[in-house]
Amino acid sequence: MEEIEVCICRRISLEDILSAIEMGGIDDVEALIEKTGAGSVCKMCISPQHDPYGERDIHLTELLK
Repeated sequence: MEEIEVCICRRISLEDILSAIEMGGIDDVEALIEKTGAGSVCKMCISPQHDPYGERDIHLTELLK
């Protein structure tokens, strides 16, 4: 199975993000960024609003819903 990168800049996978949410009890974007580092560089993986050209397939805000 191919690993899906959510944060390309920091090379953080979907598995890493989901694990942080589940194990860390994270329920907001700021805590998720602080815990994983995802979204801390170009910020496009944070939300569709931060990704106006739709370059990312998945965003942190969508994973927290």
